[in-house]
Amino acid sequence: MRKVTKAFAGALALITAVSAFTGCSDTPATSGTDSGGDAAVTTTTQTQQVMSEDSGVKDAVSNVEVSEDYKNIEVDKKIVWMAWWDIQEASPAVEMFKTLYGTPETIPEGYSDVPAENVFVNVSVGFADRYTALATKVQSGDSPDCFPFEINNYPYSVYQKLFAPVGDLFGNFEGDDWADYKDAIDMFQWGGQYYCPIMDLNIDQVLFYRKSVVENAGLTDPWELFENGEWTWTEFENMCSTFTDVDAGKYAMDGWNPENAMVATTGTPLVGLEDGKLVSNLNNANIEKCMDLLIKFDDTKQGWRYPRETINGWQINLSEWRNGNTLFFADGTFQYESMLYKFAQKDQWDEDEIGLVPFPQMDGADAYYQSMKQDSIMLVSGSKNVDGYKAWIYANLVAVKDPDIKAAAREQSKNEFHWTDDLLDRLDTFKDPDTFVAVFDFKNGIGQDLGNTSSQDTPVETLTKYPYMNGETYTSVRAASQGVIEDRIKEMNASVGA
Repeated sequence: MRKVTKAFAGALALITAVSAFTGCSDTPATSGTDSGGDAAVTTTTQTQQVMSEDSGVKDAVSNVEVSEDYKNIEVDKKIVWMAWWDIQEASPAVEMFKTLYGTPETIPEGYSDVPAENVFVNVSVGFADRYTALATKVQSGDSPDCFPFEINNYPYSVYQKLFAPVGDLFGNFEGDDWADYKDAIDMFQWGGQYYCPIMDLNIDQVLFYRKSVVENAGLTDPWELFENGEWTWTEFENMCSTFTDVDAGKYAMDGWNPENAMVATTGTPLVGLEDGKLVSNLNNANIEKCMDLLIKFDDTKQGWRYPRETINGWQINLSEWRNGNTLFFADGTFQYESMLYKFAQKDQWDEDEIGLVPFPQMDGADAYYQSMKQDSIMLVSGSKNVDGYKAWIYANLVAVKDPDIKAAAREQSKNEFHWTDDLLDRLDTFKDPDTFVAVFDFKNGIGQDLGNTSSQDTPVETLTKYPYMNGETYTSVRAASQGVIEDRIKEMNASVGA
């Protein structure tokens, strides 16, 4: 058997232990709205099932022997997991948990009909009311143990006292376990406390393109530009301008919320977390420069963006990308196994037809900044099984670090979803901490209740959405939103004495 010692985790060990399946958006899409990710939630469940059945991954998991350091936690009660998806009991991380800690026998009070062989009690909740349902559980004294981390409600969810600090459980994340992600974990401190045991960072969104479409348009492959250090805002703008032909129905960009990923390439989030408190960067000059670029996408300006609000009921249109009428499709990498590889098979594209590239680097930037998706699990306030939570985190740490499991997962992703070695190598490049400087924007994490009932868009959403989607100047949007945003920041900072 192979021996492993304590190690940091890969992202989807939390759910699937497949490193390729990353970049899922936090917010599901609904008809007539402007938020993406419904396919991400669906794909997560599909991927769990595929992972559970993959013999190569299962064999790799069964051959791991772990260090005794991991086995000094006793878990006698099943773990209560609350989310809009269920933990798959046959997943590698759960199998690893059983190897490390056995299968807890005691069923938590208030639950029944849980199979004896299960580690988890799954409490399903609708996505739209997930935090209301969680708050009800916490306030009633019936807290679950674990809940998925979402940056779109952080640190507001902690401000609402829904989650407990975990620094003491993990030695404030010092040591080899957390070395690769300690800087990111520090960036998520709130009021001097740790809440987020970040186990992996993956690029949040990529730009998918078809190589033949790029070539036929007389453009340089953007991956070639990236490898040569030439993939900049200027090159990106030139491509968008050259390709777009509104009269011919050709557009440079489609996808959910690419404007947020573009802002991150400035290296400055609209709302940051520094030294445990929120900071407004709404007046940052580079952000203003980025908004001047984003406004060009609106159909009242250069029209580089697929006008989904006028011709497709506010919905994205993958078919137009498939047909070569949209140059870039911006989304998480989940979109590849959700739809894109199916296009390639049905249309019999060359194996290397689909390309992907990160968002471009800001001209003259001191580093290559990129919005990164972080994967973590939160400890719910009032949890009655803290040891179970801690053990679950460590089981995930082991499951994906192991090289044989990672190799088997790579083969599985190629076999099941037809990822190519070239694309998987690109994803590995994006995960290398030397490739990007991670940027995290907490603008949506100051409360979805912020704003008024006359608009479905919160003030923080308007900052990026209205220039990109409506052609409004950033200065006008900021003037309307800045006061209420910064008042909320002051209110939240005051709660932790900042």
